Amino acid sequence: MGALPALLLSAAGASARRVTGVIEVAFDSDRLPGARLLARLPFSAITLGHIVLARTHACHGALRSHERVHVAQYERWGLLFFVLYLGSSAWQLLQARRPYIDNHFEREARRLEGGDDLPG
Repeated sequence: MGALPALLLSAAGASARRVTGVIEVAFDSDRLPGARLLARLPFSAITLGHIVLARTHACHGALRSHERVHVAQYERWGLLFFVLYLGSSAWQLLQARRPYIDNHFEREARRLEGGDDLPG
């Protein structure tokens, strides 16, 4: 699922590393043009199956346990994970909640990584 974005980022100067069976793609510095482009996105990392894209490799280190929960969710649900994730965000929005923070999959990731379930 993440192969095409990973290849595009690699063509823009990102590097890939295999860590605990997951391919992590990021820039070595946040000063590179591609990293600055990623910094405009509303997230620091995104999991696409067994590929995790992040702004920098330092972001991977900080977010690894959280993103590994998403990898496990993908392993559990397969391609349906993406539909369910978006559906959970849509449901939260319809309920006048926060689509990202209150998303079921994000709450589970925060809980399983040892973080607070509901940050401010």
